[in-house]
Amino acid sequence: MDQDNSITPENFLVLLVAVVLWGSSFPAIKLALVDIQPLTLGLFRVVFGSVPIALFTFWVLGKKEFLRPLKGALLPMIGIALTQYYLPLVSQNIGMTMMDPKTAASLSSLLQATAPIFTIVLSALFLGEYIGKKKGIGTAIALAGTLLLVTRGGIVLHGATLVGNLLLLSSAVFYAFSGVFVKKALDEYNPLSIISGSMLIAVLLFIPTTFLLEDPSHIYSIPVDKWILAVYLGLFANGIALILWYYILRSKELSKQILFVYLIPFFGIIFSYIFADETLTLQTFLFGALILLGITIAQYEKKEESNLD
Repeated sequence: MDQDNSITPENFLVLLVAVVLWGSSFPAIKLALVDIQPLTLGLFRVVFGSVPIALFTFWVLGKKEFLRPLKGALLPMIGIALTQYYLPLVSQNIGMTMMDPKTAASLSSLLQATAPIFTIVLSALFLGEYIGKKKGIGTAIALAGTLLLVTRGGIVLHGATLVGNLLLLSSAVFYAFSGVFVKKALDEYNPLSIISGSMLIAVLLFIPTTFLLEDPSHIYSIPVDKWILAVYLGLFANGIALILWYYILRSKELSKQILFVYLIPFFGIIFSYIFADETLTLQTFLFGALILLGITIAQYEKKEESNLD
């Protein structure tokens, strides 16, 4: 048991690479949205991400296991596709176009880091999970920090910036809902087949809405550097990062390494400063730290409960 729960240097590196890829996605999205419309960018991400995931799944699990969740649990898979890919990417991309360009990418990484808190709330509502004292206190602290961050301390209570912030926050809520769907699906299906199948469904969801709501002709005028960003976001930030995460998911170590998730906004802020010319204000730093403190307190109780079990 001790050996299973200790992290090896190899797995530490795998987790770190996945987190760095996810953190780098926020400034990449901001830069790509300059020339790529929001729904189109979402379509590119799931298309370029689904290819390596589908090929890897087919190679590792075979055709039968690859198709099994699509045949036996189509409705839950559609739910996962909606809440894990379609709705979060739509709300994130549209939201970032409405946010303050000086802090859009870094603020996005912080707001999406609130997903574990919403997962705790939804798990209590829909899965009957118990919220203990530390979970309750941590959740309250994180939600307070989130409210302050979204409204910028009460300064922004209306206008496009607030709407953009709320759209980004809704993407975290969607990710939390997807966790509920995935948790139930994992009882019967391989996690990799769930990822690949739901991502393929997301492609089918994006295609009609993208071509109906946006002008497809703008694709021909997308510059080469933005195509590179779109491929990077799909292939690496979606596809490769999820494969790496799955590699660790097969062991018992991931439950002991939840703090790796909290490094995503750290790398998001650093990459946003370097590549997207963003500034980190003291206000954003303090409110972000409040969110991460609350999440850490809440997750610490989950670890204690797991140890008792």
